[in-house]
Amino acid sequence: MDRTYATLLVLAALGSGSAWAQNHAQLTINGVHTTVFSNGLIGPATPNGNGMEAPAGTGRSPLFTSGIWIGGNSPDNQLKFAAHLYGTPGERDFFPGPLTIDGTATISPEVSAAYDQVWSVDQADVLLHRAYFDCLADPGCDPAIAFPVGYTIPASFLSWPAMGDVEAGQDTYLAPFYDRDGDGVYAPANGDHPCVLGEQALYTIFNDRLDVHTQSGGGAIGLEVHMMPFAYTSDPALQHTAFVHYTLINRGTQTLSDVQIGHFADFDLGCGDDDVVGTDVGRSMVYVANGDDNDEDCVGTAGYGQQPPAFGMAILKGPLLDPDGTDNTTDPAVPAFNGYGYNDGIIDNERHGLSSSMYFLRSAPAEMSDPAQPFHYYNHLRSLWKDNMMFMYGGDGYSTGPNDIPARFAFPSDTDPLALGTAGIPQAPWSPQVDLGAGHVDPRAVASMGPIVLEPGERITLLVAYVYASAGSGGAAGSVVALQERVDSIRTMAMDIPGMFSLDEANALGCSDLLASVDELHTRRTALVMYPNPVSDRLTIATGSLPAGSPIQVLDAQGRTVARISSTGELSHVNVNDLPAGLYTILASDGSALTTGRFIKE
Repeated sequence: MDRTYATLLVLAALGSGSAWAQNHAQLTINGVHTTVFSNGLIGPATPNGNGMEAPAGTGRSPLFTSGIWIGGNSPDNQLKFAAHLYGTPGERDFFPGPLTIDGTATISPEVSAAYDQVWSVDQADVLLHRAYFDCLADPGCDPAIAFPVGYTIPASFLSWPAMGDVEAGQDTYLAPFYDRDGDGVYAPANGDHPCVLGEQALYTIFNDRLDVHTQSGGGAIGLEVHMMPFAYTSDPALQHTAFVHYTLINRGTQTLSDVQIGHFADFDLGCGDDDVVGTDVGRSMVYVANGDDNDEDCVGTAGYGQQPPAFGMAILKGPLLDPDGTDNTTDPAVPAFNGYGYNDGIIDNERHGLSSSMYFLRSAPAEMSDPAQPFHYYNHLRSLWKDNMMFMYGGDGYSTGPNDIPARFAFPSDTDPLALGTAGIPQAPWSPQVDLGAGHVDPRAVASMGPIVLEPGERITLLVAYVYASAGSGGAAGSVVALQERVDSIRTMAMDIPGMFSLDEANALGCSDLLASVDELHTRRTALVMYPNPVSDRLTIATGSLPAGSPIQVLDAQGRTVARISSTGELSHVNVNDLPAGLYTILASDGSALTTGRFIKE
């Protein structure tokens, strides 16, 4: 990160007359403070450039800015692209507010200004709101006794962007809400309320169509994005973690091909000058660690000191693959290795995992530095450098040697055992590295998903997790291991969110699902009965409700299939004797729906 960016951004935000001033809000509930702007940028709001402060209250940050990238080709072969980068004043591709749905995908400056806000909702307020209106509807409940000081509807409920202006051409329904009386109209005074994930959630709606793209320079897509960052406090495994759920909607009329969706992060783990970035292929994660075991202060930024932490950005849910009418099986090909929905008996529910990863640097030769043209951004989503050279395995990834091997993943260490990133040609582990002597400092990373075709009106939902971990020993490498273990737990939790992996992208999460707390997530989803649990050798599953021959998968904590059987009747059995100790998930399918369960292998 160039620290001048942070100061300029703050000055712009404080300038009330600036055309680029934006509102922002913070997730603040679980040990990580995350700043989100109304145009979707996760970015700095203080002079020291903390886009995310972890642990909260320390003044130290693992992240400067982060946000979404998306691009593809129009029918007339024009590159359409929109991206977040550093939030530099005067440079942005995304703007607050929803677009019209008549195909013009337009928005006026006045409408955009009205949506220049980030809503913040606490689950505790939702539960209190529901309790109050439940009391009003219950003849046995006296509101004067149950609520002796009365009840005031939270301001965020009253201004919640639940419904669009139909006369102005917007969609009828925007932000999700609970419709207590079922009349189709959002009215908090009648008991309606926002629907949110987590125990605190933010919400913002933004688009790429209000103005020209001064960040990437790419052509506008006509994209509307609904963004819900959220966090939990009730489960220790989710401490120091922020989630972001996206719904992307193509409000335009063009079908885009070869679309790549990326998530960008300008990692600054304390002092960014000695950072290294890496990829965990199986976990669909890009991450940052310190280049040595002591993160010193630098350029006015507080380092983490001895025993530095690690920080990752994990893709928990990618876009659906383009439908092909089959239940794709797992094989050694991206994205099957780290995706979702393969060989589970359900047709066309497969989702991309991390398809590729790339990095570039603040200080480096021109071809390895920040993108400056639309095709630079698009190249980075396809494992290409700015000068169209392919990303190569080994060293710093930039090489013109005739025998070099093209690579899809930056610094995968030993997390790509099937050589998915090198066309099936096994390579020695390629660990993260930093070459301060060569002036290669301050790496940024982008995680890519795709390619897909983006049709007019199509909706895509994504889930990303930002995860902080600090080991008690083992140096920087020890914290990377701690990060991997934490991401495994988080991925397992995400798979239990009801509706999260629905095939219906337009209505993937119902309100009852969005309200689920961590404890509810572990009990409400339809569950398989299995025993013994924990188990050491033979697991018995009650499968009487499944047709004989229904596929049953065993997934490890990284979401990889490690065993398969078919149901055989009232009871089915899985031999887990050869599985390593740990947490596993069972997925059983009757061809249209999944039932799940989890067990611990001793």
